[in-house]
Amino acid sequence: MNPDPKRLGTLDELLTTLDTLFEGGSDWTTREQSTHWQSIFSQPEHPLNSDLPDANLTEWQARGLLPNPASRTALDLGCGLGRNARWLARQGYRVTGLDLSAYAVAEAQRRTADLTVTYLEADLLRGPLPLPPADLVYDSGCFHHLPPHRRLTYLSVLGRLLKPGGHFGICTFAPGRMGSEATDVELLRRGSLEGGVAYSPDDLRGIFSDLDYVAGGPMPQLAGTFCHDFLNVALFRRPAG
Repeated sequence: MNPDPKRLGTLDELLTTLDTLFEGGSDWTTREQSTHWQSIFSQPEHPLNSDLPDANLTEWQARGLLPNPASRTALDLGCGLGRNARWLARQGYRVTGLDLSAYAVAEAQRRTADLTVTYLEADLLRGPLPLPPADLVYDSGCFHHLPPHRRLTYLSVLGRLLKPGGHFGICTFAPGRMGSEATDVELLRRGSLEGGVAYSPDDLRGIFSDLDYVAGGPMPQLAGTFCHDFLNVALFRRPAG
């Protein structure tokens, strides 16, 4: 691919060119931002420096909405310090956690000494992902940091990583609680994500309309879990056919 095309000729060239609009503008999904994530994950009091699983995961499991973990695989996108990956492994899934932060991957491995979880340092959007499709793909807080144009990449990658009949779960900022509510055109013009993008349940259902909607809404508030009222969650299932 031409790294600096004078005239755009491919979709990849367009996406890469649009990336430059957000340099220094809160696109935290590139390897250049790995120091940003290290500064967050290394703060002892930061909410993401937690070992608790997302409340919606535990609720979905209790309701029988997640696939039976026996002999099933799970992929945790943007796994951070591995709190959800560890919970999935304890349920019986064979889990792979993916993050672009070398610090996060190393710390997740350290915290997972008593469990079998594979952690990979990789760029979900721009790097090769030599991963087989999984029965469950989960994203807690990665998607809402994507620039608008990179949702196209994300959907393409998800199509390769999620098995037919598999489940996809997501957790994002909620409008009116946290995250930008600017339109995509406004975000592109500003070259800033204002810290992250807010998504309503209807937004998520529209973006992932190729998947069947299973459940969603505000993150449930459950004791002993990671639960915040500024987050929305949704669970989808890919048609088996």
